[in-house]
Amino acid sequence: MLHVHSLRFFRRHERQEPQPLRIGGVAQPPLTPEPDEAELAAEALLDVLSGGRNHGTTESRNHGGEASRSAEYYRHVAERVRFAREFAEGRAARFLAWAEDKLKQADVPVEGPGGLQLMEAELYKRLGTVERAGGDLKMRWQHCLAEVTRRLFAAEGAKDE
Repeated sequence: MLHVHSLRFFRRHERQEPQPLRIGGVAQPPLTPEPDEAELAAEALLDVLSGGRNHGTTESRNHGGEASRSAEYYRHVAERVRFAREFAEGRAARFLAWAEDKLKQADVPVEGPGGLQLMEAELYKRLGTVERAGGDLKMRWQHCLAEVTRRLFAAEGAKDE
């Protein structure tokens, strides 16, 4: 049986939605399809400061030979595969967010950097990752590809007229 005091405690400590951190007076950074040097440097710094995973160190590469094919070795390999998949899914989600943002604009060029042709090629590069992930990521990918294809056909039709 819950007491009134317990109910007050739970109401006071209900889970609230997390709020993104913002610095007052600093604009939202532009969304890019791939991380830039500043983001990679910040990520590396945070990894070092937090004592991160250090994937790919010499210690993790010394698991060769028949003698080391233990359960620990296979757990390590499974962890590296899991990390690689999560990393690829994160990169695909980032690219899709950029593509969706770019497709909100009406005047996306057909050729050149940030153009529809390059966007189509980049979408197809991420097909395997999106198929493996499925779900919302796949639906967003399909929507972006359909929109890019539609705009490319419209641009080709306008060129013929």
